[in-house]
Amino acid sequence: MDINLVPIRKEEKDVLYNLYQFYLYDFSQFTDEDHNGFGKYEITIDYYWEGDPRWNPYFIEISGIKVGFLVVLFENMDTDPDPTHVIYDFMILRKYRGQGIGKAAAIKAFNLYKAKWKVVQLENNTPAISFWRNVIRDFTKDNYIERFRDDVRKYMQEFSTKE
Repeated sequence: MDINLVPIRKEEKDVLYNLYQFYLYDFSQFTDEDHNGFGKYEITIDYYWEGDPRWNPYFIEISGIKVGFLVVLFENMDTDPDPTHVIYDFMILRKYRGQGIGKAAAIKAFNLYKAKWKVVQLENNTPAISFWRNVIRDFTKDNYIERFRDDVRKYMQEFSTKE
């Protein structure tokens, strides 16, 4: 199975917007958010293409089929010459889950940049916590730090891909 991360162009933002609807629907069980009354979840993604290089959206594709997406944020890039890279959003369509696609896509993302990395999950999103712990533990050979931030009720894993 050939999994690719494909940078999302501005002309494809409607496709990403549509995929975000599935993501926000799935995520709503952890955030308790509702759709806007018209059957859509509110999301603004235009800023990904408005000249701010901190935002890096990618489609996750298998043989040209978009099976998900991820967004890498260069955190604090405006103040730090060596910004931490954050997996800001990550989604695999349900049909493709449980096949190793998410893990392979995450590893491809980590290998895109030699950087400090951070991945964060909501405290109540136990499937995501388990997924990211397993991926990061395998990828780093258990060389990462995990913290729980009580103020935001989130787990955070940190590691580096610098040599």
